[in-house]
Amino acid sequence: MATLVKDRKWYYVQFYDASKKPQRKRVSLKTTHKSTALKLYHHLERKHVLGQYDAWSGFDATASDLPLSKNSRLGDVLSYYISQKSREDWRDRTTKDTTYVLRAFERVVGSEKPISCLCATDFNDYINREGVAFATRHSDRTKLKPFAKWCVHHKLLRLNLADVKVYNFQQEQKEVVSYVTHSEIATLKQVIRDKVAADIARGYQSVNRNASWLIDLIDWQRWSGMRISETLSLTPRSFNTETWDITIGSATFTTKSKRKQVLPIGRVKPLRELAERLVNECAKLDTPLFGHSDSKRTSRTFKKYVRLALPEREDIHLHSLRHTCCIELLRNGVPIYTVQRWMRHSSVQTTQNYADLLNSDVGEQVGKAFIQFIP
Repeated sequence: MATLVKDRKWYYVQFYDASKKPQRKRVSLKTTHKSTALKLYHHLERKHVLGQYDAWSGFDATASDLPLSKNSRLGDVLSYYISQKSREDWRDRTTKDTTYVLRAFERVVGSEKPISCLCATDFNDYINREGVAFATRHSDRTKLKPFAKWCVHHKLLRLNLADVKVYNFQQEQKEVVSYVTHSEIATLKQVIRDKVAADIARGYQSVNRNASWLIDLIDWQRWSGMRISETLSLTPRSFNTETWDITIGSATFTTKSKRKQVLPIGRVKPLRELAERLVNECAKLDTPLFGHSDSKRTSRTFKKYVRLALPEREDIHLHSLRHTCCIELLRNGVPIYTVQRWMRHSSVQTTQNYADLLNSDVGEQVGKAFIQFIP
């Protein structure tokens, strides 16, 4: 008999056998996530029932039963690794994201390559490929390095894990920040209105279901500066309707910092008024504020209208509206530490990067300030 136990924040499996001493034996699952703990619990319980696992002696009949060798193909090793981890350890989102990166790595390196022939160069060439942002490279490394470590642990691969790294951390060039001007936003919103009206007249879109929600989303993003995943996670429950503070983060959504965050919009008039209207339009407390939570669909729709309205601005994407918010706050004299808190940047250096973009405007701004002294 086995039960899942939580002690403080950690999960354990507690086995019971009246014939053993002690009668109860607790095994740490080494996780604080309930979904992961449940997977591990069911896996251990199944092995215990089949006689393959004994918590008291530490016997595990499947511990060394690895159907792989140094000559196994990379594709086979990845399939086994993903299968094991998704069943015993990973949450659903982790499984999806990690599988995507591992399979992309497999396509680049070659599915037929023997696992023992992999070297640090294979990992590093993929992680540090050209045209990929530092954040993406770092994310890929966090998914590939555990796989390499697992292979080393099971003696499938000889590799110094310290050699798997993201290059040029200190010399990393600053991300190209694309932002949208007031006139471009006005043009974009007008094109959306015109296209929706034309499509409704032709029967391509309906009066009740059309792309006009994108106009509200554009305003929300440029005023709030929120990440699109955060915005699409919002429901009426996210709002304190007395103070109009927004709580970002819930049981179904984790913020980038892994903590719940609060955005006080009560005194930001255009944002509060938009929030009031959107919340009142929601049928239920759990209804997504913008009708859905599909970020890929939203990005595709936004990009479609950007190409129609601003064909010369291929660099504009949804995240550009977050950049726009930050730059406009700095341009209008909001102190940099206040902007950092509003944007919820982990470091003021990130905010400073945006401030550096405004240096090109210094001459123009000083010129405007002194124009009154020109005779």
